[in-house]
Amino acid sequence: KFNVPSYQRGYRWTEHEVTTLLEDLYTHSKQNRDYKYCLQPLIVKKVPDNTYDVVDGQQRLTTIFIFLKFMSAEFSSGRRRSNQYDYFELVYETREQSAKYLKELNFDTYQEIEDYDIDADHISKAFAAIDKWVEREDINSDNALHDIYQVLTEAVFFIWYEIDETEDPIKLFTKVNLGKIPLTNAELIKALLLDQTNYESENDSERIQRGIDWDKIEHRLQEESFWKFLTNSENYVTRIDLLFNLLEHGTLEIPQNDIYSTFYSIYAKYQNAENKSIFISDYWNNNVDLLFEKLNNWYMDLNRYHLIGYLLSVDDKNIEKVFEATRGKKKSEAFYELKKIAYKTLKKDIGSIEDFSYSSKKKEIKDLLLLFNLVTLINKSEKQYRFPFDIYKKEKWDIEHIHATADETAEADDSLANLTLLDSNTNRSYGNSPFDQKRRIILEVDAEGKFVPVCTRNVFLKVYSNEVDGFDDWTDKDKDSYIQAIKQEFNQFFGDYEE
Repeated sequence: KFNVPSYQRGYRWTEHEVTTLLEDLYTHSKQNRDYKYCLQPLIVKKVPDNTYDVVDGQQRLTTIFIFLKFMSAEFSSGRRRSNQYDYFELVYETREQSAKYLKELNFDTYQEIEDYDIDADHISKAFAAIDKWVEREDINSDNALHDIYQVLTEAVFFIWYEIDETEDPIKLFTKVNLGKIPLTNAELIKALLLDQTNYESENDSERIQRGIDWDKIEHRLQEESFWKFLTNSENYVTRIDLLFNLLEHGTLEIPQNDIYSTFYSIYAKYQNAENKSIFISDYWNNNVDLLFEKLNNWYMDLNRYHLIGYLLSVDDKNIEKVFEATRGKKKSEAFYELKKIAYKTLKKDIGSIEDFSYSSKKKEIKDLLLLFNLVTLINKSEKQYRFPFDIYKKEKWDIEHIHATADETAEADDSLANLTLLDSNTNRSYGNSPFDQKRRIILEVDAEGKFVPVCTRNVFLKVYSNEVDGFDDWTDKDKDSYIQAIKQEFNQFFGDYEE
């Protein structure tokens, strides 16, 4: 006899969770009869009258109870005893109506919920979900129910965790549920791909090697330089989830409609496969492994690394355009297509980029200045270094006014000719200092090994200035030369794309 204490929430499983459990048990009955099926821990505390308070596991326990009531109702028409499936009793400490509704649950009563509390509505829908599932055309309902029942009674088990009578169940309940970390898609997918039943006994070395390869991929994705090149997201618990999102949804973003939609997408294909062992092998070799190799190749080739890194920094959704530009093409052809995409992000002809203004085009200016740095590196060819997207994305970057707008020696200038990229800590540390002081601080920061973008360093060294009259001011001549240098780098890189 199980009692659900007052501190527990009500029954809240939906049709999705109920049918997923049924499907899983039914599949287990067909494929894995020699293996146990674990429903995770059932945490209980023994109380008088041979009753156990349920501390954790109520939703699973109630769903099993509803299924057993369904079995009793289904086979109570004279062929079997209706109480054959009553293995345990389930009561609620403060929700007597729920207990009464559960006790009387059958085909005649499951829709009569008007006089009951909110739990009855969820219990009724769970009962209906079972009825709907067994009526599927692709299964024999009697056989399916019998198979699931047999799995429940012969293979399914909880990890029974009985707490000491001195322990406070409410504190434990709070601790368990506050600290409960849901499984990730990747953890569910890994369990599927490495399930021993999907491998012939002689291929166990393949399964072991696949597990090693999985860990290598996850380890590679943990490298910040590689990870931040690929995505702007901080939401991944298991980073290999990114690969499966790309394979199943074509996006780097985590699907919001269902946290397990990626796993369910793969699992549906697995269920429909004629040969599940072949499906597992093909999915890994021709999807996961090939995708990871492609991403790694993007990273290793500096030209593509900088262009793709730029496109993904501007917008994660550009990943679809990147795949389209690189799919089935030679390296040179792919690079040409990536250039065209990058050019379109400028949203303005190169000849008129000086029209950008800080006050109205902050996002466009930041993207343009980032691209200017990356194009400068690519134009250096074999002398280029790897732009650190991990630093760029983890630190906050400002659009820096080269000559401070609050400097009273001149009017404020928000034009592109007076703007460059700089990390916010350095930028805000010197406030509205004059050019010569900014120059000294930036060179000191650079000498200490802190990352300063190449074009920002060039600005304060006046590398772009055709005539250097001194290093104390950023003059109109310097600004003109700077704009011309930006155009020259872009023209060298993009060539005739302006057409």
